[in-house]
Amino acid sequence: MKINDINLQSKIYQSKIKASKQNTQQFKEMLEKAKQNNDTEALKSACKQFEAIFVNMLLKNMRKTVVEGGFIKKSHAREIFEGMLDEEIAKEVSKGQGIGLAKIMYEQLSKNINFDKE
Repeated sequence: MKINDINLQSKIYQSKIKASKQNTQQFKEMLEKAKQNNDTEALKSACKQFEAIFVNMLLKNMRKTVVEGGFIKKSHAREIFEGMLDEEIAKEVSKGQGIGLAKIMYEQLSKNINFDKE
């Protein structure tokens, strides 16, 4: 492995960590806004966003279990494409009923937040 390859992998890893932290921070901010504004729709949206992040993590970890080799060789471009594909699949899955995590989270969080009944 060349030094340039190590530096590139380090930068990629750092950018993945940064993106993960940003997603977590966005979820926290959405949750706080929903609580402050007594907004049930914002809470639902935050739960769906969390579900998308969770599904994305599932897809990434499932992809790691696939044995390397085969028809398409592993490359940096392929990793980028697969990462982007996983993100889009996760977003689309969470738009509909998803895997049910968003619904369960909404039910639990709405009990804890105690939205005013109008």
